[in-house]
Amino acid sequence: MPTTEAVSMIHIEKPAPPAIVTELSPLVAAAKAFKVTDVDSNAAALERIKKLRAGEKMIEDYFEPARRAADNAKKEILAARDGLIAPIAEARRIYDNSAGAYEQEERRKAEEEQRRLQEKARKDEEERQLLAAIDAEERGDQAEAKAIMEEPVVTPVVTVAPQVARVEGVSSRTNWSAEVTDLLALVRYVAAHPEWVYLLEPSIPNLNRLAVAQRNALSIPGVRAVSKTVRSTR
Repeated sequence: MPTTEAVSMIHIEKPAPPAIVTELSPLVAAAKAFKVTDVDSNAAALERIKKLRAGEKMIEDYFEPARRAADNAKKEILAARDGLIAPIAEARRIYDNSAGAYEQEERRKAEEEQRRLQEKARKDEEERQLLAAIDAEERGDQAEAKAIMEEPVVTPVVTVAPQVARVEGVSSRTNWSAEVTDLLALVRYVAAHPEWVYLLEPSIPNLNRLAVAQRNALSIPGVRAVSKTVRSTR
């Protein structure tokens, strides 16, 4: 098995928790037990929200240099990796395209030859059946001749394998996917066959834009505008 060796070591020192973590710990510990029951406790909750959010921002700023260093190190590693892989992957694609074109042509030839041989086998069987009926008729057995001619023609199955290589560890498969060529036709079909409704997905981004613009006035069958209050601090 091939081995890998580290070309270089990247060391990023993890910062110790900032002082604000200790400062805010009493508020964090009291959060689950805190209840808003009147205007004063409501105001207290909002003040705590403001203070905690400020603490979050301080921690984010505190770790920002380490985060940037880690991101830069990751980018350098990935760039070095991708730079080495790119020409190798391109060469592989060239070989794959060449092999794929050859294999496709060989499959076409095999299918064509299979159809030719299948048709020949059918005609040979029809001729055999006809000659058998003629032979029975010449022997004076009209019933046998009639029975032979009424028999369905059973053509032997002919299989022609394409002339392609087989290499252990390398395989290929045929993938199928769907392409929508007429969206309106698909919508009409699903409308007539509701059991296929899962084939259609609503455009949530577009519906959200309509909800923002129209708010409670949004009136589309099967759709409703939903509002949610988002709190901000500064």
